[in-house]
Amino acid sequence: MSDQGLTVFNGRYELLRRIARGGMADVYLARDASLDRQVAVKVLFPEFANDPSFVERFRREAKAAANLNHPNIVGIYDWGQEQGTYYIVMEYVVGRSMADVLRSTGPLSPDRAAEIASDVAEALSSAHSAGLVHRDIKLGNIIVSDDGQVKVADFGIATALAQRAGDNLTHIGSVMGTATYFSPEQARGKALDGRSDLYSLGVVLYEMIVGKPPFTADTSTAVAVKHVQERPLPPSMLGVTVAQSLEAIILKLLAKNPANRYPRADDLRADLLRYLDGAHRIPDRVVQPSPTTERPVTRARPPRTGSHPRTQSRTGPVRVPTASQPAVGTAGGSSFQPPVTPPLPPGGGPPPGGGPPPQYVPPAYYYEEVHRSDGWKRTLLMVLGLVVLLGALGFLAVTFYDSLGLDDEATPTGTTPSEDAALVEVPDVIGLSYGEADAQLRALGLEPEPSYQVNIEVPENTVFAQSPPAGQRIAEEEVVALTVSQGEIPRVPSIRGRNRVDAEEILRNAGFGVIVIEGPSQAEAGTVVFQEPAAGTEITEGDLVVTITVSTGPGQIFVPDVREQSPFDAIQTLIGQGFRVAERREPSTDVPEGEIIDTDPPHGFPVSAGLEVFIIISDGPPLVTIPDVQGLLFDTGRLAIEREGLLIGTVTFEPVEPGSTDVGRILAQTPPPDLEVATETTVDVVVGELSEFDSDQSGVDPSGGEGGDSEGQDQSGAADTEESTTSS
Repeated sequence: MSDQGLTVFNGRYELLRRIARGGMADVYLARDASLDRQVAVKVLFPEFANDPSFVERFRREAKAAANLNHPNIVGIYDWGQEQGTYYIVMEYVVGRSMADVLRSTGPLSPDRAAEIASDVAEALSSAHSAGLVHRDIKLGNIIVSDDGQVKVADFGIATALAQRAGDNLTHIGSVMGTATYFSPEQARGKALDGRSDLYSLGVVLYEMIVGKPPFTADTSTAVAVKHVQERPLPPSMLGVTVAQSLEAIILKLLAKNPANRYPRADDLRADLLRYLDGAHRIPDRVVQPSPTTERPVTRARPPRTGSHPRTQSRTGPVRVPTASQPAVGTAGGSSFQPPVTPPLPPGGGPPPGGGPPPQYVPPAYYYEEVHRSDGWKRTLLMVLGLVVLLGALGFLAVTFYDSLGLDDEATPTGTTPSEDAALVEVPDVIGLSYGEADAQLRALGLEPEPSYQVNIEVPENTVFAQSPPAGQRIAEEEVVALTVSQGEIPRVPSIRGRNRVDAEEILRNAGFGVIVIEGPSQAEAGTVVFQEPAAGTEITEGDLVVTITVSTGPGQIFVPDVREQSPFDAIQTLIGQGFRVAERREPSTDVPEGEIIDTDPPHGFPVSAGLEVFIIISDGPPLVTIPDVQGLLFDTGRLAIEREGLLIGTVTFEPVEPGSTDVGRILAQTPPPDLEVATETTVDVVVGELSEFDSDQSGVDPSGGEGGDSEGQDQSGAADTEESTTSS
């Protein structure tokens, strides 16, 4: 301790006051006596200091983050061990977290939100390049300083991308982070890479614009399940005015499949900068400005390190949106594919024949419409190319016809006229419903084999591709593969009650992957007794997987012990063993809030597979009602309060007139009676005393506790005597 009574770490860091509390540590404002500057000190909770895994995570945070040197990342200065616990010394940022900002101001403008997300993406790019995934990107870990600079904090659960020998600190299957911002693969406990952080940043960007996250529920477990199974509503469908391009960016970040997100944080930042430069729409074509019509053109250039003013690290305030930016529209859909960019001419110069150089669109995930004036040249080139292509196709057709020997003078080598007659010409079934195509092919002796794909441009159950193509001659009973549209959103077919082979075939033909779990059941062996998701459920592209539980025959299994698991992991464990799962919450004085008390039926109980099992989650200590003790003698009131599991807090005195019956009685209480509070809540009371009683006794137990004197004791005794007289 210092001379002023302050706690001092390492002889130099004086802890001034606590400014935040996290899941595993307190954060204090401190003064670095050596450098005479303010710092933030994160101190691990004492109960975790003896846990090797927590300590190692804490040490890893310091080592990992200390190697990150970026203006958008909170800097780490020092770390060590002191007073039986561990601490980290960090940069102290004077500002507010984005969680505080949204609570006080509500949703941000799209431009402001994009600027903040751009800076966070730049910070993540630096971290990912160093081999680190943050794993807990959320509003509370994004700090905006008073001068407008954006900082990413808390790499406390970061994990190495490149696993090193002997590093078992992060296990696949463990789930860390905040459920509201989980990526689907994080909720499933799978291995993570930088694209998981980008999903979380997508949730943050969505929340900054809409004012609420894309998925909400009563429990963290339910939120995590929604991240895995449900599609977010586009912000425009919630009444938010947002540009097409920015909405496309958000929905790309929130793709369930990591392969459908941005591959790198730099790619995300480049698109955000294009949006901030005015690229607000997603056009269908690229043309050149007419020579007779002048129109302003937005020139989007590909980002190059050091060349674009927004690609450099910013240490000053972020840009404030201006009124001159164009009006924004709404997105036309929930997914977006990058346009094909025309190639640059050789040497990058102007096209032959003179004229202004074309405005080439850079490769990007979206672009602003640019008008071109060389339409007649391009049309001519397209016509010439089409003529050449048709000539080549004609030559190939003649060659193929000759090879089949369909003329009157020759037959193909090695093919007899009887074999040729047995061939069947494949009809054109594209555009037909699957039922019509199936009937037409089977009438010709061919075997249709359907596969289903999501296609928003072709009506549901309509064939949009076939192999072999129409006109080709093949033998009877050969297979013709048909690709059938599943419409915009695929639905899970019903396969409960079917045998395993048929169920797998139905699911795969419908375009779904299949995970099979076996378990005892009263149903016949080999029968599907459960499916997840349920029949009719809409599933977004990238998550087309159905888990089926197949019966191994009658039998009983024991309910597993899931008390040490998180609620989400417990649900997965129980479903994996063939149970249906529901949640129930109960108060508990022994189990912390949010953790599992037990199951119902309890663990170890033998039951039939398919039974519904409740996981009982603690709501924390039970609530009690504060009794009304006003008018009671102090000792009587204290007993009534303590009998309910509450505690007496501050006792103050209020003078009353001599001879009053209020002497020694409780005149007021705080909190008021009949309020429900947690056990061990303190109740403050005001007790009456004679007006000549020494006022210095305020705050002293009138029953003769510390600080009382003989007069106070006599007063209490007088009150007791009065109570006895009144009772008699």
